[in-house]
Amino acid sequence: MTMVTTFQELCIDIIVEILSYFNVHELFYSFCLLIPCLPKLLVNARVRLHVRSNNSYFIRWILPHIQLTQVYSLNVPARPYNPSIFEFTGLRSLVLYDVDNPLLLLESSNNWPPYYLEHLSLHIRNQDTPSTSSNIGTRVLERAFQLRRLKRFELHESKSSLKMVAMYDQLIFPSAFQSSTIKCLIITVYCNWTTLQSMLNYLPDLRHFRFRSSLNYFETRSPQFCFSLIRTLNLRLDGLQTDNFVSLFRSAPVLRQLRLQCSFTLFKQCQMNLLKSDAWIQLMDTYTPHLKVIEIDLQFRLNNVNGKTIEMINDDLKILNLKINSDSNNGNHCWKMAGIFRRFYSKENLN
Repeated sequence: MTMVTTFQELCIDIIVEILSYFNVHELFYSFCLLIPCLPKLLVNARVRLHVRSNNSYFIRWILPHIQLTQVYSLNVPARPYNPSIFEFTGLRSLVLYDVDNPLLLLESSNNWPPYYLEHLSLHIRNQDTPSTSSNIGTRVLERAFQLRRLKRFELHESKSSLKMVAMYDQLIFPSAFQSSTIKCLIITVYCNWTTLQSMLNYLPDLRHFRFRSSLNYFETRSPQFCFSLIRTLNLRLDGLQTDNFVSLFRSAPVLRQLRLQCSFTLFKQCQMNLLKSDAWIQLMDTYTPHLKVIEIDLQFRLNNVNGKTIEMINDDLKILNLKINSDSNNGNHCWKMAGIFRRFYSKENLN
């Protein structure tokens, strides 16, 4: 058997496969001397290119030697977008920051948005004046949901946004639109319960969901959770009631991983059983039998408790790797339960 001792002795298929794992900056930094005809090889072998920056080095030394239609993924950390985003028509993944006109970005024209786009992440800037409301986030969702091959969508607020990006309205689609192909959805901008319910109605294939919201009084009384097919759930909810907390588990029968950060509006004395390990185990066994990992950070008020009571609760919660501590942030005395519990299954449970 012949031993390969130098890079040049590798067959062309292996070289192309190796090149596909590097972004274009790494390719031109590392392989120009090893492969003198690197630009020609990238074009002829149709290597999928990954662009992680549009800095001056990229514009001067890389851009003239690549074909933009071969760029498979594009991650631009800052404006200006040079060259124009609309020239990258072969994208599968697009991540943009400081997007001040996201609706224009999602308008259909010629070969845009890219037909095979599967991952889209936008950090949008809200440039509205403080006295004017905006529904920019909702309109962006409506456009993104209609991309035919999109599997993962992320909507974030840019750090340079002049006004908070918020979503309050129901989504509105053309009558011919039935559902989205999105399987992973990450929403970190403010979104209320009305918009959430409207979203879930059009996401039958959703499997991974990250979401944050604040609930008003009416929503805390009757939120409708619908996580029936979701396997990974990451929620940040402010103003939750304990009854709704239990219904969250009821609505997610196939859940595998749960990360929950929330504050309760009212923690009644009769609901102290939620501070017992047996109650948590029963909750998981009954409603989420497939749950493997649960990470929680719960904040609540609790009256008429002393240090000895908290010590007893913590001793009981050790089996779940959870702990209660005093939390006096913002001048409000609250209690916080936090920890990560990993559930292990015996062979009997798996069978």
